Amino acid sequence: MYTEFYGLGEKPFSLTPDPRYLFLSASHREALAHVLYGIEQGEGFISVTGEVGTGKTTLCWTLLERLGPDTEVAFVFNPMLSGDELLCAISAEFGLSSEGLTRAQLGNQLNRFLLEQRRAGRRVLLIIDEAQNLPPQTLEEIRLLSNLETSTSKLLQILLFGQPELDAKLESRELRQLRQRIGVRWGLQALNPAETREYVRHRLRMASRGQAEFFSDAALREVHRRSGGVPRLVNLICDRSLLAGYAAGVNPVGSDVVARAAREILGPKRRRRLASLWPVGRVVVAAAALVGLVIVGALAWQRLGPQRVAPGAERAGAALPAALPPASPAPRAEVEPTDTVSATVGEPG
Repeated sequence: MYTEFYGLGEKPFSLTPDPRYLFLSASHREALAHVLYGIEQGEGFISVTGEVGTGKTTLCWTLLERLGPDTEVAFVFNPMLSGDELLCAISAEFGLSSEGLTRAQLGNQLNRFLLEQRRAGRRVLLIIDEAQNLPPQTLEEIRLLSNLETSTSKLLQILLFGQPELDAKLESRELRQLRQRIGVRWGLQALNPAETREYVRHRLRMASRGQAEFFSDAALREVHRRSGGVPRLVNLICDRSLLAGYAAGVNPVGSDVVARAAREILGPKRRRRLASLWPVGRVVVAAAALVGLVIVGALAWQRLGPQRVAPGAERAGAALPAALPPASPAPRAEVEPTDTVSATVGEPG
C-alpha cells in the first residue's frame, strides 16, 4: 500500500532472510569471519548464538552463498529430533536413502559417504539452526558424529546456530565433552544506535534504488529506542511506521508516527508481561497498603493520643473513664468540654 506513495520498488522491511538486504554490523562481520575461519581451519564444531531476531538465520544464508562449489552442505531447520531421526534427516539432506535401515547401518552409510567426499577433495558441513531446541541426548549424538575423522582431519564439520539457551546447555556438566570440542564460539549482539540508523537506510536504499531519507533523524532514534537494536523488531516497527505515514500522508516519517507504530506492535506483548506479573503485583500492592495503614495509624495516635488520656490515667492497661467527675480541684481551664467529648468518643470498644 505504501510502496507507491514513497516510490519504493518493493517492501524494504520484509522478515524473510533475504541476503540482498544483509547489513553487516561489527558483530555480524566478526561472526561471519570467525565462522569462515573455522571452516577453513577444519574445526569440528562451530557455535553462533544470539537473541531472537538478531539475524542468525540471515547469517546462515549468507554463509551458504559464500561457500564454494567444493562444499557439500546439510541444513537441518527442525532440530526437535531424536538421535535416529537426526541421522535420517542428515542422510536425506545428503541424498542418501534411510528407509528400512538400522541405526548402525545409517551410521556406516554416512561414514562411507564422508570418506568418498574427502577422497574427492570436498568439504562436508552440517548446519543446524535453532540448535537451542536440541535435547541433550541428541546433542550427545551430534558429538559422536564428530568422531568421524581421519588421522589428520574431521570428515564432518558441524555448525550450531541458536539462541543464548544453547550456551546454557553447553555449560552443563553432562555436555562438557561437547563443549570442549567447540573450536569457535561467537555471540551476536544487537545493533547500536548508529548501526540501527544505517541498517534502516541500507534497506531503504535497496528497495528504492538509491533514496534512503524516509525517516527523520528523530524518528530513527525512536526506532532504536523502541526496538533495542534487534533487527527483526526494527523491521516490524519501520514497516508499520511507513504504513502509518502513508495513511497520514507524511514524508519523511516523524518520531511521533514511529512511537504510535511501536505501541501498536509492542503493546500486547507488554500487557501480557504485566499480566504474568500480576500475582506478584497483588502481593506488593497489599504490602504497601498495610504499611500505609500502619503509618496512618501511628500518625493518628501521635496527634490524638494526648487528648484522649485523662490526667493520672497514663499507666499500662488503664481504662479511660466514660466522663470526667463533676467536681475537681484542678482549675476549670485544665478540663475543657472538648476533652470530655474526645475521651468519650475515642474510647476503645
